Amino acid sequence: MLRASCQLLTQTALPAGKSGGSGFALEFVRWRRKPRWLPVAKSKMFRVPERKKQSEEERTELMRLHNQYKTQLRSVRQFLREEVVRHEETSTADHIVLTPEQEEAEFLKCVDINATWNAKIAKERDQRLAKEREDKVAYVQERLEARQLREEERREQANLRVLREIESSKTFITRENLDAAIETALANPVDHNFAIDLAGNLYRGRNSSQVPDSTPSSNQHALSN
Repeated sequence: MLRASCQLLTQTALPAGKSGGSGFALEFVRWRRKPRWLPVAKSKMFRVPERKKQSEEERTELMRLHNQYKTQLRSVRQFLREEVVRHEETSTADHIVLTPEQEEAEFLKCVDINATWNAKIAKERDQRLAKEREDKVAYVQERLEARQLREEERREQANLRVLREIESSKTFITRENLDAAIETALANPVDHNFAIDLAGNLYRGRNSSQVPDSTPSSNQHALSN
């Protein structure tokens, strides 16, 4: 893209008679310096730059300006130093000398203030700890009640399961009624080989006819069997 843009600029810079351009001259100028990571050129490697000679008038003028600058800087420093000293002398906070009685009274006053602060903080701490204890007791009580409810539900479910097992145990085949169960099974054979089509017709198994049962009552009776 850069090459195409350069070619376009070159074509527009040519005279109008050669390539049909506008006829103005275009010149590229690069003002960028040499990158610092590149080494010194071979032609400038051993060159020693010549030190320019300074005239006496120029040296005198530079010295005058330098002395003037240093004088002004010393004046500003001295002014600031005097301001600090004056502020320290006029301020009475650091120059108050207390007697032993005044120092004792000031110390007792600080002790009273500290005791008041400690009492206030202790009261707030006691209130906070009491509230935390109440919250913890309420939380533990809630957990105990929830656990008790879970235990009761688990006990009820276990009782219901036991009752169901007891009720279903009445139909169990034991050693005493084994012969009767065998005779009942031989007398009433059950064939589970049947099919149901999309219309809901029931087709019984190998031991019955292939006539479909279309009545809902007969289908429900067959499914229940």
